[in-house]
Amino acid sequence: MANINFGIDLGTTNSAIAKYENGKITLYKNPVGFKDTLPSVVSFRKGRIQIGDKARELMLTQSENVFSSFKRKMGSDAQYFVEAIDAEIAPVELSAMVLKELINFTQPEQPKSTVITIPASFDTIQTNATKKAGYQAGFEEVVLLQEPIAACLAYSNTLNIDISQEQKWLVYDFGGGTFDVALVRIDPRELKVLDHKGNNFLGGLDLDNLFVEKVICPKIEAVSGQTNLWKRMIAGEEADCKKLYFELLFKAEEAKKELSIKTSAQFELDIEAWDVFADIEVSRVEFESILYAKFDESYHLTERLLVDNGLKFSQIDRIILVGGTTYIPYIREQLAQRSGIKVDTGIDPTTAVVVGAAYYAGSKPSELAEENQESNPVATDLSVEVVYEPNSKDAEELIAAVFKTPFQGYYRITRSDGGFDTGVLKINQKVTEFVPLLEKATNIFTLLIFDENQNVVYQNNSIHITNGLYNIMGQPLPNDICLEVDEEAGKTFMERIFKKNDILPLKKTLYKTTSKNILKNSDDKLIINIVEGNAGGMIGSNLTIGYIEITGKSLPMDLIKGMDIELNFKISESRDLNVSIYIGALDLEINEVFNPHQRQVVLDKLASEIKTVVDEIQEEIEYQEEDENYEYLAKLKRILDHLTVLYNEALEAVDDRSTDRKFQLDEMKRLTIQEYDDLVRHKHVLQEIQEYQNTREGVESYLEVASPKQREEFEKIVRNEKEILQSNNKYLIRKKTKELDDLYDSIYMKQDERFVNAFYYYRFKMESEYKDAQRFKKLVELGESALERNSMTELKAINYQFWDLLIVKPRTREDLNNFDGDLGLK
Repeated sequence: MANINFGIDLGTTNSAIAKYENGKITLYKNPVGFKDTLPSVVSFRKGRIQIGDKARELMLTQSENVFSSFKRKMGSDAQYFVEAIDAEIAPVELSAMVLKELINFTQPEQPKSTVITIPASFDTIQTNATKKAGYQAGFEEVVLLQEPIAACLAYSNTLNIDISQEQKWLVYDFGGGTFDVALVRIDPRELKVLDHKGNNFLGGLDLDNLFVEKVICPKIEAVSGQTNLWKRMIAGEEADCKKLYFELLFKAEEAKKELSIKTSAQFELDIEAWDVFADIEVSRVEFESILYAKFDESYHLTERLLVDNGLKFSQIDRIILVGGTTYIPYIREQLAQRSGIKVDTGIDPTTAVVVGAAYYAGSKPSELAEENQESNPVATDLSVEVVYEPNSKDAEELIAAVFKTPFQGYYRITRSDGGFDTGVLKINQKVTEFVPLLEKATNIFTLLIFDENQNVVYQNNSIHITNGLYNIMGQPLPNDICLEVDEEAGKTFMERIFKKNDILPLKKTLYKTTSKNILKNSDDKLIINIVEGNAGGMIGSNLTIGYIEITGKSLPMDLIKGMDIELNFKISESRDLNVSIYIGALDLEINEVFNPHQRQVVLDKLASEIKTVVDEIQEEIEYQEEDENYEYLAKLKRILDHLTVLYNEALEAVDDRSTDRKFQLDEMKRLTIQEYDDLVRHKHVLQEIQEYQNTREGVESYLEVASPKQREEFEKIVRNEKEILQSNNKYLIRKKTKELDDLYDSIYMKQDERFVNAFYYYRFKMESEYKDAQRFKKLVELGESALERNSMTELKAINYQFWDLLIVKPRTREDLNNFDGDLGLK
């Protein structure tokens, strides 16, 4: 089986394609300018579609038919109206056009399989949209790779770094449209991404917009007499302003590049409609004055990544720069100054990702059937299992062939370059041969098996062993994948299915019960909602990636409360989600595959969601002011201020028809609510831990009178308590507390003192809480008499009479456990 070999960086600003072959990477050149990259820009003009540099040049004259930065809207419901063809086009289609152009660079080769990179913080919907673009471009096989992994593979395989012991790196990836920071562990044999954080709407494009708004627009207003220029440009209602916006974005990007090597830059501006012709000069100082807030956002995410993993900057060995934005001197200087770590510029930040993608593709077997490939050309019953390490740091590696049934014959192993040949050797039960490896290359070996007459009965010519190159054997899951389940009537929580940073692919089975009756032919529903995000956070701050409704109309018979449900989940390396549901009592099985590639962002809904959290934070602040926890209050107020700004910007952005501000606001809302979630969850988790410990002490105080089975149950419950208490998930801790609570009740209910405690509970209630005051007094006398005689049987009967006499009866544990859930699943 051949490897994929082709890797693509599908970037916001620029894209590229490369190929792995025999340990070396070939970057395919853009015929225009013979550059390593292709601008991710598409234009429509006179029935002709142009992609890349020529399309980008038209931004100055025909901006209404030129489209760029569409990667930022992948997975959204955004549509671009193309005047030239009088039609709308989606970001996925534009991305497919860029990919097709990259394929043209490989002529005469026509790759059918490829690895395409995505930001580590891309959610499942954005991931699926990228995959869809790959298939629309004509690929038959698309494998996705997270960009920080690609950057690390490029860095570790390209540079000769002496890694004699374990190191930790930070990959600081500030690209044209997205920002990612990843924590990586590397040792002499293995490279692994431990964790990451990111913002899908923080990139060079945002710096360009700020540059235009804060620096260039005021200069134009000064020479033209125009006012409110920025708001008029992004509103897109005036043709001249709309055209000017795209022209200024183009010039801002060029000036930004120039300011990376010079202290000032100039460009000409000719606006016929306003009779304005001017030379606009911008300085590096002016540009850097607008960078602080955006750099601070990236640095704040970097700090949070380290805090979440219990690390300090002093424990990081190096920072690897990726993405064109990291060319900006201010970014490099601030990063080095604040972190105190070596900022490594050893690789080209603009091509690191595509180089790493090609290295990964070179080690990834293609699942497509190869034409004209025969691994066993002779009809035979011979069954052979070939075993070897596909990646090795050693000078030689073992190839073994094991026969399922006894076999006598011969074997021969050759290396494709002709540098190694075992000759024909006798087989002794099995084949074991150490083969020499060419350094920093993929070594291809052929194994031939002969019968006793030296006729070929088996051939395997696709044994690939890569020497001296780092590889990664699996990609981490970017977020928790959770199932929403009923906690109590009207409330739900997220139960984690797969944990963030688990290595893909994954599968798991959960067993649940129904929390309500769903009658045949009724409109009642059993809801299976699978979400992506943070298992311990708010459900509203997470993203639904799989949703199934089972209504009474689809049931063969009634679904009764308490019935068992088996749920099987599988998630592929490219994040396809497969869900299988089996209800044994109904013999009902449902299978669904989810690969959603589009979601909607509505500004009114966005503002409403922010307002809900703002109100909640204000209540939390009012409550906490009484406790005078000033550090906690300060953090709450900072988050509140940020959300208030986002709320106001969401209201203002209603008229923004030119930028992708609404998607940026949605991303910032998500990240800020997650930060609030983390802060409040810490306090709630501490409360739940205290409740757990109190309950545990209560159970322990009764263990002496517990039965052997109850003591065994206690040991089973507390066996993994350390893992649960450190999970930072209040729902998991609460569930564990409930298990102890139920055990406590089962022991306590067999003790005489429970009747005594119950009597005093009823004895000291107000007379007004009972239906008959005289009867209440009589029961009190009878109860005290029973206590004097230590008659628990009488006291038990009296307690039941108290219960019947109550006007409003307290909820029992049984009541709490037998609620009807909204989802129908618990």
